[in-house]
Amino acid sequence: MNHLYDRERDGFAGDTIVRSMRLLLLIHLAAGHLVRHVTWANDLSQSWRAVTMGTALAVCVATFRTRWQRVALLIALPLQVYQVYEKFPAVANHLWVETLLLLALLLVAEGDDDNVLYRQFACWLAVIVFFYSGLQKFWYGTYFDGQYLATKIALFEHYRVFFAWFVPAEDIARLQSYAPLYAGAGPFRIESLSYLVVVNLVWITEIVAALLLLFRRTRFWGLVFGLLVILGIELVAREVFFGVLYVAVCLAFLRRDGVRWLIPVATALYVYLILTTIEAFDWLPTPVFYP
Repeated sequence: MNHLYDRERDGFAGDTIVRSMRLLLLIHLAAGHLVRHVTWANDLSQSWRAVTMGTALAVCVATFRTRWQRVALLIALPLQVYQVYEKFPAVANHLWVETLLLLALLLVAEGDDDNVLYRQFACWLAVIVFFYSGLQKFWYGTYFDGQYLATKIALFEHYRVFFAWFVPAEDIARLQSYAPLYAGAGPFRIESLSYLVVVNLVWITEIVAALLLLFRRTRFWGLVFGLLVILGIELVAREVFFGVLYVAVCLAFLRRDGVRWLIPVATALYVYLILTTIEAFDWLPTPVFYP
């Protein structure tokens, strides 16, 4: 099997993906800290809010000076590690991805060999996360009959909006009646065939995407499947920060630097999300999203 990103065949002079990925990750981390600072203000102590806000502002200041970007990553690292420590073992997927990318981008420079090394790391990260995510869903079995997502339908309106296309209204009303969840609530079984097909396609597509990405001949379709998975996550779960970051990871499979084209899109999206958390901009349509 060929390397996911072969140094001799795929590497080229002038690659800029490390520089672009550093910039995107710093914008991503700064925006995430700012949004969490506002969104979860009531859940944070004053000292923690000060640290979070200070880190976000420091990263913002350093981000757009190329020579300071490594310093900005170092500033962000302690807070990132602490977040993982504080939430362990229930660490959100995007926190793991952020932390691994942060460490990788601290270790590499911006030469041609470093760009190839980063691409190899990012490609393997994409494969491992897709495969493990699908395997985990298969192993626990709660996707087979749709029970896991049925609990989400019971709890969250945006899940109900999406799955209304596949689940009868009476089932949605029944599930909604279980909220807030309590011991003995249920059943969470949904008989709709279209719902069960959609739910099981999630873990199947993740595993298939990972396997297709392993081989050069099937890599294009692996990337298509992977991006479809991310699109599905955004349509249903609306994990915006994870989605943007993971698209950037997957773009490492492209021979050219696709991340630099993602930066303005991600920046505009993050600015909009930050504005929707500020009272002065409460006239803006407020999307449901998870930072």
